[in-house]
Amino acid sequence: KEEEGDILIPGVEIQAVFGFCDIRNFTDMTEILQEEVMVFVNTVAEIVHTITDCYLGNANKNVGDAFLLVWKPPAGITNKMKVTRTNQENMMSSLTDLALIALMKIYAEVSRSFKLLKYVKNERILERLKVGKIKLGFGLHTGWAIEGAIGSYHKLDVSYLSPNVNLAA
Repeated sequence: KEEEGDILIPGVEIQAVFGFCDIRNFTDMTEILQEEVMVFVNTVAEIVHTITDCYLGNANKNVGDAFLLVWKPPAGITNKMKVTRTNQENMMSSLTDLALIALMKIYAEVSRSFKLLKYVKNERILERLKVGKIKLGFGLHTGWAIEGAIGSYHKLDVSYLSPNVNLAA
């Protein structure tokens, strides 16, 4: 019997769409911005997280310059509807559409963000990177993953583990 609060429990297999977004040339940006790099990353994160949420996804992980985003069927819908292969395929197709639109909106918003303009116009960044924009990389993949708690009593996070998550990254 599992005790309440026991973190050593198995995960569950889910179907989801996994999106990955990372800030390109991040090592250079860190060297140039130094302490201000946190403000820069959080400005990008605000855009990524907000748009992902608007398109029914969830921001799962932030690791420095990278963001793992997840779109999974809402539990209320999957519990109430008859789960057939066709229903599941239609749901995943709709989630994939939402994820793709979200990534395109993220790209557009980062490109036109007034808050990011000071980084685009930063002379040291322009001199080193030779570009007048913030570059992002994106990945998107759909499939199964094991959803569960990773960590210890000191720190615990929900995570997704599978080759499908790795493909998105």
